[in-house]
Amino acid sequence: MPALMLPLFRRIDPDADAVKLSVYTKLRGFVAVAALAPVRPGVGRATVDGVALTRWEMVTVRGFHLLLLPVGEVAREYDKRYRVVLEGFQTAKGRRFARCAFWMRTAKRRERQPAHNERDAQALEAAREGMVLLKNERGALPLAAGETLNCFGQGQHMWRVSTAGSSAINPRWRPGFHRAVLEHSDFRVNEELADFYRDPRAGVPDAATLARARERSDAALVFIERASGEMIDNRPIEGEYYLTAGERAMLRAARAHFERVIVILNVGYPIGMEWLREIDVDAVLYTGFAGMLSAWALAEILDGRTNPSGHLPDTWAWDWRDNPVSRNCPALGADDSYVHEDSTGVRVYYEEDIYMGYRWFDTFGVPVAFPFGHGLSYTRFELSPVGLERTADGIEVRVSVRNAGELPGKAVAQLYVAPPAGRLEKPARALADFGKTALLAPGARQELRLTARFEDMASFDEARGAWILEAGDYALSVGESLAARAPCGTVRLEESILRHVARLGVPVEDFKRLTREDPRVDGTKSGMVKLGEQIAVPAERPAYAPQALERPARRLRWAEVVKSPGLLDGFVAQMSLLELCRLNVCAGMRLLPWQDGAAGRTPRMKKYGLPAFAVSDASAGLNLRRPNTGFPASSVIAATFNREIARTVGRVIAEECPEHGIDLLLGPGMNLHRSPLCGRNPEYFSEDPLLAGELGGWQGRGLEENGVGCCYKHLFCNNAELGRLGSHSVVSEQALRELYFRVFEVAFRVQRPSAVMTSYNALNGLYPGENVALLQGLLRGEWGFRGAIMSDWGSYRTVSAVEMAKAGNDWITPGGPIWVWRVWKATRRGEIPRAALENNVKYLLKGLGKL
Repeated sequence: MPALMLPLFRRIDPDADAVKLSVYTKLRGFVAVAALAPVRPGVGRATVDGVALTRWEMVTVRGFHLLLLPVGEVAREYDKRYRVVLEGFQTAKGRRFARCAFWMRTAKRRERQPAHNERDAQALEAAREGMVLLKNERGALPLAAGETLNCFGQGQHMWRVSTAGSSAINPRWRPGFHRAVLEHSDFRVNEELADFYRDPRAGVPDAATLARARERSDAALVFIERASGEMIDNRPIEGEYYLTAGERAMLRAARAHFERVIVILNVGYPIGMEWLREIDVDAVLYTGFAGMLSAWALAEILDGRTNPSGHLPDTWAWDWRDNPVSRNCPALGADDSYVHEDSTGVRVYYEEDIYMGYRWFDTFGVPVAFPFGHGLSYTRFELSPVGLERTADGIEVRVSVRNAGELPGKAVAQLYVAPPAGRLEKPARALADFGKTALLAPGARQELRLTARFEDMASFDEARGAWILEAGDYALSVGESLAARAPCGTVRLEESILRHVARLGVPVEDFKRLTREDPRVDGTKSGMVKLGEQIAVPAERPAYAPQALERPARRLRWAEVVKSPGLLDGFVAQMSLLELCRLNVCAGMRLLPWQDGAAGRTPRMKKYGLPAFAVSDASAGLNLRRPNTGFPASSVIAATFNREIARTVGRVIAEECPEHGIDLLLGPGMNLHRSPLCGRNPEYFSEDPLLAGELGGWQGRGLEENGVGCCYKHLFCNNAELGRLGSHSVVSEQALRELYFRVFEVAFRVQRPSAVMTSYNALNGLYPGENVALLQGLLRGEWGFRGAIMSDWGSYRTVSAVEMAKAGNDWITPGGPIWVWRVWKATRRGEIPRAALENNVKYLLKGLGKL
């Protein structure tokens, strides 16, 4: 009897993004077919309505074999049935699969809902301000109204609006690029070229097609797209970080036949730009993953209705190898097999130390394609410092911004501080503050007040365990980017200690650290190892002995606690051991087809009138089954350099949370962009801790001040997805304090969250989720945090749930009955003190209940 294939998922959305499902391919609009045995690579034929698919993907997850078919290559019409036929497939041992045929249907097209016009407008405004014009020469942009668009590349049909994974969005509607051109512009599209690129195998059109296109318009738009998302890092190979040979050929053809060549980078991370040295295109526009109305925003920028005002939150290098992280950040190659997160360990030594991102490129004079903070406009701005004043907290600089061009526009002013050379390692300069103007008419002015706080100018002295300002001259400069700035004053400071702090997260291993005197990275210690061997030298576990809570004289109900939060201790202390365990463990996810898709919830306890609290994934919208507003990814929000945009994103999401029964949002995510290859970079903000912390904090404020809790994640150093559950980051104390702790500290300064989430990776010999020094010393002690601490989902696959509960991790996620039983048994055996569970539940309810 032949082996069988069984279709599982038979419905797709033609508008949906391509999703990066494995390390090999990015499939668009796929259906899944279960195979009862592994499928032999390269053998078999799949057709959709008689049209053969160009490729298919085989993945095996925990012994379950799935054949993933990119039917979206053919199935492009809405609400239509298609017939899929699988023939000639064989098992790995050569046994034939039976012919498999089935029907599938595409989803109905989602349309605009006038009731949500105001929310849609906020999503559109965020997309407008987050797109970055990287290059614009010879008057390439904006294009003339009514012009015909000659569009090259599959990206015109595969328009990406969101990252994949926990921060994916489920928008009510989302026009693709061609729909946006039709419905939201006066442009016309060269349909011959558009049809040519519907075939995913299409490369360069023939000479006759190019000649006809040139007759319609002298402008060519070349689309470059890249997927990015959770669980899988991108790779330094063609088709991911680098352009493919086909993309280069397409660019050369466009350059040879058209007067104006405009490149649209619909990518989620900085890609290699060395091709710009070879092919002199006229304009480059970076869209990022800009949310549900990103195609509308792009159309407006192309025709000039919107003047671009975004600025890069990251450095764009010419080449991956220009970055010191390329030597110590393990990455897969083109022929490497997919590494599952719970099967491989990874050791990562942060040898670049404090010289991460622009701190490396700027300090050591390494040329870049586009510097941190870079962004062009269709108009010109003049930035003039008009005052500098030392205050109790720092140095305030007043900057006059004048629109010296001919079109209205918004300007970004960035304040940088260059510290004096001294005993401690310091970057050449660092971002100290930023501001964005309102829309300025030609000739109009606006004054911005920027402040370089002393705490943001200080360096961390490991020897003294203190934040200090070393004596010397602190030079300030202001401009529209790191590269385009002018001096605005110098302040001489005497050495001072701002504050002493406890020595937390100190590395237990010696490793080489990059310095100004020796700017080399060895990289030989970093790499993949067997799971379980990622921590070469474990750190000691500090003791944690919390005080038991005082039991009340009578039974308390939750309504009383809401009115009088001082009753919370007694409310928790009255609970039985089993009830405490049930609350200390998440009650599971709601991911079945008939459920709402919530990431987790607490159990409802009628005995005490305690409701169930539900949480949802996402930073850019609610990642639920019911559609809602889909905002730009966090990296695009960072590119706005606009605190109010971030706050508005939080506010609108908060307004929608009650409509879907959500009490707390699992975001924003604020890990730094240590490497451009991290798969989750789109859902994080920036390589700079001040920019990321400020924008993340303002989004958190928008949530919290509108009644919905936010959860800052992932504490700490969740800077890669490769083998993330078995990853171990070894980082110096100075780098932790100045970068990886700092981003969260800045966010706390703006808005204290209701919750925080610990990271999958281990840090300096212990996992953060079980590290008493970090949970109790840093969070509860130094930062005074009184909200909920939760594990990342499934962390207990590599770190003990018992140790997490003992250390004060308040919520073990996603949990379920088996984990309640394990925590209960451990407590009965005396491994977890009841007092630890009481305090965990106290902080959990304080955070989720917003007390």
